[in-house]
Amino acid sequence: MDTTYLQENDASRAELTALIACLSEADLRRETHSGWTVAATLAHLAYWDRRYGLVLKRYDAGDWDSADVPHWVTDVENDAALPEWRALPPAEAVRLALEAAVEVDAIVAAVSPATVQTVLDRRQRWVVYRYSHRREHFAEIEAALSREG
Repeated sequence: MDTTYLQENDASRAELTALIACLSEADLRRETHSGWTVAATLAHLAYWDRRYGLVLKRYDAGDWDSADVPHWVTDVENDAALPEWRALPPAEAVRLALEAAVEVDAIVAAVSPATVQTVLDRRQRWVVYRYSHRREHFAEIEAALSREG
């Protein structure tokens, strides 16, 4: 099995650490899009890393959910959590994002290859390919920081 996703997760966690080190309080409060801020985006990353770490632990224990989930569930979760993410002190969002990234990457690295293969076979690659989600939001953050204002 190709395990390059482990190195990509590690690299994206290092990118997160480097990005966060450069952010000022004003940067963390900057709007990214649609009412989101840089800090809220980091809290969002923390939530999804933590969520998929817990999901992966359940999967590794053999607890597979066969229920189909509507395509809009993720949007509902994000919309429901955004007020809390925005209310978090920016420094707390930073701490949570780093902590969750470390935790989920360790979980991904520790689960059995059979679990990873089943996740991939079920077309749920985002559960183990955490780097993909992080980099998507790094691009949003970098775009927000490059705008005047």
